[in-house]
Amino acid sequence: MKSMTGYAAVHRKNKTYSVQVILRSLNFKYLDINVRNLSADDILLEEATKREIKKHIQRGKIEVFIFIEETGPKKIFIDEKTISRYIAQAKSLAKKYRIKADLSISDVLNFPQAISWEQKKKAHQGFVVFVLRQAVQELLRFKKREGLAIEKEMLFNLKKLDKNIRNIREQKPKIHDMDNGKEDIDEELSLTSFYIRKLQADIKSDKITGKGKSIDFLTQEILRELNAASSKTRKKTPSLLIVEAKNYLERIREQTQNIE
Repeated sequence: MKSMTGYAAVHRKNKTYSVQVILRSLNFKYLDINVRNLSADDILLEEATKREIKKHIQRGKIEVFIFIEETGPKKIFIDEKTISRYIAQAKSLAKKYRIKADLSISDVLNFPQAISWEQKKKAHQGFVVFVLRQAVQELLRFKKREGLAIEKEMLFNLKKLDKNIRNIREQKPKIHDMDNGKEDIDEELSLTSFYIRKLQADIKSDKITGKGKSIDFLTQEILRELNAASSKTRKKTPSLLIVEAKNYLERIREQTQNIE
């Protein structure tokens, strides 16, 4: 079982680049991946990122932050031709308007386009995807840890629910006390017990992904049967037990919303 919420951050460097990938997973009914902090011309890297995540995650809102920095010193280029044209124009203006043409080195270096930095090639996609894969594995480990805690809590509430159903069987009216069988809830209780066993099997199953939808369906079926039983029950004690059963079921349903 995996939780839908999770967080992971991985930072790696090579000789040319420093890459940090941050992943944040939130609850969402479907899979929605948003890649942030990439430039518009990084569309191929964005698509590669989404493909990699889709291999491992089926549901949830996934936010991906990718930070790429160049490592090592950059080369500086001084455009002497451009500077010479600036100086020539400055001297011409000084002579024309009879003003001093005093220029300092700081003035020269501040001329537009006088200095440029070495423009390295864009980060290699393979290195970014390599770091992304590590971040995805870290996210999966986080989600599985959270999933184990959710599973433990769900089984605890399911055990309480199962015990509650047994108590309802004991407290329900006997057949001879019923008014033409209108309070007969045997079928609803039997179906509820059947769904509880199926639900327990699904929760304990070794299947890691896709549990959320299955469990959500079973909890809806149990709620339907409990509502049907509640509409037939007139005695106070069974009615209160059904309300209590719904409370346990609601806790399980809330936890189900955070299962992938």
